[in-house]
Amino acid sequence: MLDELKAAPLLKGFRGAAKADVAALSQLIAQVSLLAERLRGAVAEIELNPVLVHPEGQGVTIVDGLVVGKT
Repeated sequence: MLDELKAAPLLKGFRGAAKADVAALSQLIAQVSLLAERLRGAVAEIELNPVLVHPEGQGVTIVDGLVVGKT
């Protein structure tokens, strides 16, 4: 699915930049998906913005996150 993004070339080392840690990004997406599923009755939304994807093998950093509970 990441290959379908407009930004996919940036993840693959566009214009000489280092390849991004796509494995870590994929793992983060999967973990957030599992969390959303587990908390679906209690959470209305989850926002992670921005997520910095470091060079291959160096992981990701979530700069800011917000979890909004259902009312």
